[in-house]
Amino acid sequence: MKHEFTLRTLGAAIGLALAAPALFAQTPAAAPKPITPAPAAAVKPVPATSPAVAPAKPAAGPAAAPVAATAAPGTPPAAGTAPADPNAPPPAPPPPPLSDIIFTNGDVLTLDDKRPAAQAVAIKGTRIIAVGKSKEILARWKSESTEVVDLAGKTLVPGFVDAWGQLSRLGLYSVAAPLQPPPAGSVSDINGLVRSLRDWSKADLAQRFGWVIGYGYDDSRLREQRPLSRQDLDAVSTDKPVLVIHHSGRQVVLNSRALELAGITRDSVSPPAGRIGRWPGSKEPDGSLDGAAATALLGALPKLSADDRQALIQQGQTLYLQNGYTTAVEGRATPEDLALYTQAADTGALKLDVMLYADLASAGGALKGHKSVGPKYYKNRLRLAGVSFALDGVAEDRSAWLTQPYQLPPPGKRSAYSGYPWATDEAAAELFARAAAGGWPVAVEANGDAAIDQAIKGLRAAAAVQPASAPASLPTAQPAKPAAKQRARQPLGDAARQPAPPRPPLLVGAQAVGDAQLDALKEAGAALSFAPQRLALSLAALKDYTLGPERAARFAPAAAAQARGLPVLLHADPARLDPSPFAVMAAAIKRPIGEDQQLAPLDALKALTLLPARQLGEEKLKGSIAAGKLADFAVLSANPLKTPADKLGEIRVVGTVKEGVTVFGSGEGGVPITR
Repeated sequence: MKHEFTLRTLGAAIGLALAAPALFAQTPAAAPKPITPAPAAAVKPVPATSPAVAPAKPAAGPAAAPVAATAAPGTPPAAGTAPADPNAPPPAPPPPPLSDIIFTNGDVLTLDDKRPAAQAVAIKGTRIIAVGKSKEILARWKSESTEVVDLAGKTLVPGFVDAWGQLSRLGLYSVAAPLQPPPAGSVSDINGLVRSLRDWSKADLAQRFGWVIGYGYDDSRLREQRPLSRQDLDAVSTDKPVLVIHHSGRQVVLNSRALELAGITRDSVSPPAGRIGRWPGSKEPDGSLDGAAATALLGALPKLSADDRQALIQQGQTLYLQNGYTTAVEGRATPEDLALYTQAADTGALKLDVMLYADLASAGGALKGHKSVGPKYYKNRLRLAGVSFALDGVAEDRSAWLTQPYQLPPPGKRSAYSGYPWATDEAAAELFARAAAGGWPVAVEANGDAAIDQAIKGLRAAAAVQPASAPASLPTAQPAKPAAKQRARQPLGDAARQPAPPRPPLLVGAQAVGDAQLDALKEAGAALSFAPQRLALSLAALKDYTLGPERAARFAPAAAAQARGLPVLLHADPARLDPSPFAVMAAAIKRPIGEDQQLAPLDALKALTLLPARQLGEEKLKGSIAAGKLADFAVLSANPLKTPADKLGEIRVVGTVKEGVTVFGSGEGGVPITR
């Protein structure tokens, strides 16, 4: 008798997507080192350009404390000195510093059109108070207790702002068996993939976890040019379950033992918005699962402890900080994610700001009663950005939903195969309507042009039922709390960090978006976030058997979107474990095909800083270096606007500063030492 393959929520999927330091002890990640101020007695006077703090000089004249004031009680005053007046008021405290920190002697890329470049930046508390020429800033804002940071020719840029990502998932991906092909990894054929899994299965992590897990598989870049199957993974083990995660994150491949544990048989029915792969001409599963079918399988994984999962947040946070990010995004967050991030925030574990896009299907119901995470204010560096969902897969593995067939169909598919939707038109419209009714900003993942058509229909339908008095952008669902109460529950600086009204919808991916669709998205007031690295990583597959040369040249058409006035954001490709903003920037400004869709270097840099901040409603706080904004910076080894595209990968983040505090330092200087 046939049975329904139960679709579990993404909450269950976190069993795969989260792990921990104890669990993943074999590949620990170095956490950012805390910055400990030097004892006052150990600080020596240094030149003004030194990053050390200059000690205050003794006060002169009558205001100086008399010697008798430091004598033991009852000791008579020294000869020739007046006795201390017990009724005299205490001496006045020293004046506060004009600024706490001044950066100077480097390139300052402000990304502020009013002042695009500067030589120095002054900080007071968590905010920037002045930007300008070094001579003027030092003369006006330097006092004896100001720490002057010598950039020594390095480059200061705004802290990078994530447009779309999965911070906690990076933790798992960084410790699973590495299956990435060159240049990110070394797996170039199926035999090499099997060896990597076998080697990993012998380590302590696999023994404790019970599953063999690999990440980064990309069939389009294997020498055999074919997908993996259960038979390939049975060569790794027939006793242990083996799970391989595709680099897109939307497809998995299992061995026979894993299929057995998941209860997937020839009689299993593919869930809506998902696919169970079959052998050609047979109902027998071949081991591949796409979309919702992959999500359901992940629920069969062993559950990890809360401590284990908290460690993945720290693992991902470390990777973000090492790459200069001061604001991260957790896309498609589940109810469990909401609880875990709230716990991390409450314990003060978050060193950068984290924005959550809650998965509407699984976490939408939890938002109304969630008191800890809201859209209006940060609580201990955590805030809700909106809701999210996906409408299709990606073009590289032919799971994106297209209006025209793929260049070559997958094995066992007809020539008319054009991918498949992850939701019916009615279901997609209901998701957009729920987001609008709840007042949540929405981020939707759609890559094929058919899926993008579905997204545009949903946006139009949702806009048509909006109240006439509603603003153009979606309103927040929770009112602002009284300022006094808000200050009581915020860390320093959070209470004042009220974001601007939520921004219009965000379309994530948009790999095959057409010109007419760009016009419609412009009308809807949407923004787009592209992952430009995917073009180079999967170029052979995109040209030869998925999209074909013509459509591949229009892959993620950033320039066409920008020409229409659409906000163009950039985010890192999940296939690269290192979320390097420079790799993203390089892919956007130098494409291997479709050069007319390249961005200018300055536009690409803004797409990683200012424009994501604007989309998140935080343009007044982040994204550029200007007086009044938060002191969020990345210190770089070189100026990315003066570096050729093929050399951008050589730029290092030597330090990351969050609100005036060093949260990552490589030891090369250029960051505050004491705060």
